[in-house]
Amino acid sequence: MALSSIIGMAQSEMISNPIGSVFAREGGETPAGTFRFTSGGYEVYTIHSSDKSSQPVSLYYGENNVDKEKVDAMAPDGCVPTSMSYFLVKTTDGIVMFDTGLPSAKGGKTEEHLSSLNISPKDIKAVYLTHGHFDHIGGLLDNDGNAVFPNATLYISSDELASIRTSMSEATARIEKAYIGRLVAFGFGEILPGNVLPISAKDHTPGHTAYRLGQLLFVGDLMHGASLQLLDPTICANYDADRQQAIDSRNRILSYAVSNSLTVLCAHVPGNGIIF
Repeated sequence: MALSSIIGMAQSEMISNPIGSVFAREGGETPAGTFRFTSGGYEVYTIHSSDKSSQPVSLYYGENNVDKEKVDAMAPDGCVPTSMSYFLVKTTDGIVMFDTGLPSAKGGKTEEHLSSLNISPKDIKAVYLTHGHFDHIGGLLDNDGNAVFPNATLYISSDELASIRTSMSEATARIEKAYIGRLVAFGFGEILPGNVLPISAKDHTPGHTAYRLGQLLFVGDLMHGASLQLLDPTICANYDADRQQAIDSRNRILSYAVSNSLTVLCAHVPGNGIIF
């Protein structure tokens, strides 16, 4: 699928990322660790939460190394390109984010990156969370446990909130305390403020969520190693909680994206984060 939805490319520099997608860097240099493009009237920023750029192939071998032979053949150098990213979108109703990256104590630089884009955390209206892993929700709190985004409403699926309340009760309690009255749990089938459509993408985690905004589709951890998984969607990273459910979601959502000519953004795709 071509990136037909990306506009304003007349004066752009075309760059290929390691997966083979192409994106536009518009109008001068983008601050380090960020990438910018426009789509359907939205100004979109991909922001890297860390400098990590590869993973060992062993993360994709599967239970009892069932996929080792084919994974090794697909990545003979022993590494799989990756990233650790989240996304910011400027809309007519305000600035929203999809995930928040790592906590600062783990090397996350959320506030620093926003500052480099001349954005204050106070400007963020909403944060749509794909799931509760800390490379996605860690940027919600500062080192003192305070809310980084004092004016933002958080959105998370009811299934995911129930899961992380059980598995990460202390960390979840800190987030809920910091964002008291501003944490909204939703069910699938709802349309969220900002005309954002949540789509179930389990079972990387029980309530893992993809979000559609216009022709943009933010898919969280639908893929960890796109250079492998685009070629063979049955390959799973060992982070997936339920392998078969994760495969089913990957196939379903990628088919949905292609059928609707969506631009797909994934947290662990290098460069701009665009799968296609």
